[in-house]
Amino acid sequence: MSCIIIGASHAGVQAAVNLRGQGYEGGITLISAEKVLPYQRPPLSKAFLQDTLPEQRLWLRPEVFYQQKHIDLKLNTRVTAINREQQTVVLENGDTLPYSQLILATGASVRRLNLPGSERKGIHYLRDHSDTSGIKAQLPDVTNVVVIGGGYIGLEAAASLNKMGKNVTVLVNTARPLQHLTSPVISDYLCRLHERNGVTIETNILATEITGGAHLDGVNCDNGKHYPADMVVAGIGVEPCTELAAMCGLAISNGVEVNGYMQTSDEHIYAIGDCANFHHAIYNKPLRIESVQNATDQAKTVAQAICNKASAYTALPWFWSDQYDAKLQIAGLSTGYDEVVVRQESDTSLAAFYFAKERLIAVDTINQPKSFMVARKHLPTLPNIDKTLLADPDVAVSDIFTGAEACLT
Repeated sequence: MSCIIIGASHAGVQAAVNLRGQGYEGGITLISAEKVLPYQRPPLSKAFLQDTLPEQRLWLRPEVFYQQKHIDLKLNTRVTAINREQQTVVLENGDTLPYSQLILATGASVRRLNLPGSERKGIHYLRDHSDTSGIKAQLPDVTNVVVIGGGYIGLEAAASLNKMGKNVTVLVNTARPLQHLTSPVISDYLCRLHERNGVTIETNILATEITGGAHLDGVNCDNGKHYPADMVVAGIGVEPCTELAAMCGLAISNGVEVNGYMQTSDEHIYAIGDCANFHHAIYNKPLRIESVQNATDQAKTVAQAICNKASAYTALPWFWSDQYDAKLQIAGLSTGYDEVVVRQESDTSLAAFYFAKERLIAVDTINQPKSFMVARKHLPTLPNIDKTLLADPDVAVSDIFTGAEACLT
């Protein structure tokens, strides 16, 4: 009996840890294409980029941990094929490894710029350890940075680089940052926060060319403007890594299709984390979620399934982002909302509660941890709540939710 895990980020490492925790006695092989120990990803755009987090604190587990748990960690190793009939994986060096169960934790890869000049030196992405290390290596020679993309990675990178003394301009091709992810009230708050700290945010603008010689010197845009830059950081989204799954004939649809137990169309193969597309029980639709929470929770689900303790995945999605003094915490998914109720507790503390057809489906909070924690606890089971009370900062948010819960019993 042996389990191979392809991918050693949050999902893959946690799957190995949980398998041992569930009593799995077979061999576990954890395969990483990277040269460094498996690490946390959230600090890459924040503390690790700013050099406030020592490298050893980036690791998910120390090297000795894998030895103690009898997990064969193979670094700098790539899988080139999966043979489902023989239940083996083929490595880049030609070796084959047998498996009883195979877990795909292959994650996602960054979308790359596709415009004139996008091959120039000085263009960076922010997905893995080597990306952040490359940015840090160039920073001593950088004054002006252009960030292309107004998602969480772009805004986090902008905040970090600004705090390090760089002149930062963010180019957003929509009417506001995070347009597809959050409400105008949250976007506006974050825009004002960045601008107060000296970051320039340009909206409804499309980068058309990276200019310069061997090394870039700026970005041309469709508004006719040129933005000087010694460095460009692009955060324009990711794509699930499904190549191996597709090559061996697994079902693919915006990720590797899995059931509630993270099992693919092959009973011996599972997929978890950013690469997995599953039917979410709470939102009753197929989803592929890119978050640490989703990765670690699905790792628990797959370990239970492999160890014959199956329990379907039902976890509520939640996320976070740190930018300057703003702690943004998100519970649930706001896609499809038709009403937003804002709870403003101070100039630096607010929450946006999202409703769809009178049902609370998600909450975004900034420096309002109580609202986040209470909503996160009750969201899966509490469809209705008093909106007037929710907007009143003088009424304790915990009382509002527990009161509504009492009405259901």
